[in-house]
Amino acid sequence: MVLAFNLLLILLVELPIVGFFFRKRKRKLALVAGLFVNIITWPLVNIIRLNTDWNLNMVEIGVVIFEGVAYWLLLGRNWKKAILITLLANAASFIVTKSVHITPDFFQTKTNIIR
Repeated sequence: MVLAFNLLLILLVELPIVGFFFRKRKRKLALVAGLFVNIITWPLVNIIRLNTDWNLNMVEIGVVIFEGVAYWLLLGRNWKKAILITLLANAASFIVTKSVHITPDFFQTKTNIIR
């Protein structure tokens, strides 16, 4: 449940930042591309994080590079703007996911009391 909550946080933080850089006409395409790119990178990062002892900061740098290239290819922006978009979005989501913690029993508030 914690991983799903982190995915939700990442999408809530990154997608508005990606959409901010585009005009209304192309914003919908940018949001779909952002969702697509995050659905690809998020499981990869978690597989790496859970199965290896690699430094998470280095993995995040790889994610920024991959997402920048993906935005550059999918959205037709120049590479500098694509890297700027992904750098800002990933920095914001990295800070939010590091600062917002949730315990696994947070969603289990129901008690099984028979009255």
